[in-house]
Amino acid sequence: MSEKIGILAIGHGSRLPYNNQVVTEIANMISEKHPEYIVKAGFMEHSEPTVEEALHSFEGTGVTKIAAVPVFLASGVHITEDIPEILKLDPETNEGKIQLNGNSVRIVYGKPLGSDRLIADLIFKRAQEVL
Repeated sequence: MSEKIGILAIGHGSRLPYNNQVVTEIANMISEKHPEYIVKAGFMEHSEPTVEEALHSFEGTGVTKIAAVPVFLASGVHITEDIPEILKLDPETNEGKIQLNGNSVRIVYGKPLGSDRLIADLIFKRAQEVL
């Protein structure tokens, strides 16, 4: 059996709809570019779906593994404590499991965006736009 991968893009969440829309649009862009993956977005606070709701929305998709990836620039308490708790990750392995369709589906947890040349290029692009 080949794996069917789900990607859960996790945003902070905001009372401002545009901030949430950015995370949802990023998830949609990933899905459009990589249609072989099932991509969902979930939020830590002030927004829906919550991380837990988004995780359970993989029910019925046939995913066999989920990569949960925070759409955060750097680590903080949400990254190191809150999200791992919601995902019920093992602190030793940073992995977990969820029951979907009666099957145990493995969850792996990615790092925040961090410093990356792609982000530096994007910031430079934004600077060029205003210059």
